[in-house]
Amino acid sequence: MKYLPALILMILAATASGSEYLPLTVPTRADITKVFFADKANGWAVTSAGEVLSTYDSGKTWKIKQITNRAIADIAIRGRQGYLTGERGLLMKTTDGGVTWQDISLNIKFNFTALGIVNDTAAIICGTDQNSLAKTVGVTFRSVDRGKSWQKRPFLGNGLSDIVVWSPKKVYVLGIKKAFHSINVGENYWTGKYEGNRLGYAFDLQDDWGYLVGAKGLFLKTTDHGRNWKEVPTQFTRDLYAIAMFDHFSGVAAGEGGIVVNFSQSGDQYAVENIGRPVAITTIAVTEDRIFFAGKGGAMFYRQR
Repeated sequence: MKYLPALILMILAATASGSEYLPLTVPTRADITKVFFADKANGWAVTSAGEVLSTYDSGKTWKIKQITNRAIADIAIRGRQGYLTGERGLLMKTTDGGVTWQDISLNIKFNFTALGIVNDTAAIICGTDQNSLAKTVGVTFRSVDRGKSWQKRPFLGNGLSDIVVWSPKKVYVLGIKKAFHSINVGENYWTGKYEGNRLGYAFDLQDDWGYLVGAKGLFLKTTDHGRNWKEVPTQFTRDLYAIAMFDHFSGVAAGEGGIVVNFSQSGDQYAVENIGRPVAITTIAVTEDRIFFAGKGGAMFYRQR
């Protein structure tokens, strides 16, 4: 494995002039598993208690609706149409921008962990057969008819935990020590591998560039659509659960104990901060002017971008 030269890496310590993380009041104490913004003003969050939270004023106020008794793992909305997924085959669809939800759950034992809307007609979901990523059988489904039917795709690997859609020909699924890439809306995938004994929890890609984070400070980057991943050496060992890219070269990750890692210069520079509370941050959403962080116990914060 090739490492970046140590002299290139600049470790920038957080100081009193670091980012200001402002807490938001949300009407839940359940774990927030996903925050998603369709634009600057309109956003949604889902929880482990089967709740959907919505905001239409850039996160200033949130409304809550209980729509299921199963944990929800992910949500995505594009225009008027969207989906959410969760445990025990949970799959729901909206055609009115998240106002109402129709249950179209699949009769399977799998816990869905992530979804991606590819275009106006196609979407992909992935999941596992257990709660532990390390010992699981992975599964993917796809729909190409606006969610009317779902086809199970060939087995990819264990521990499928995240999906990134860059374009209809650039769809990525994260597994244990593998990152899968499809150019035909999830019909087939080719595989990129990353080495080591640490699990990857989340990744993000913009075209050919991407970053992957995970257990014990795992931080990797790719410059070839996920075919090869190189480790970025760091000096932190906390688990990282979420990541969001701003562009090809910079972004933010977060995780255990409220750690926040701001990275730039293709990952060669990074600054470690803390959100101000010892709470696990498991999801990040980026809008034009704000970054939202959410996680355990209904915690949600934002900072200026």
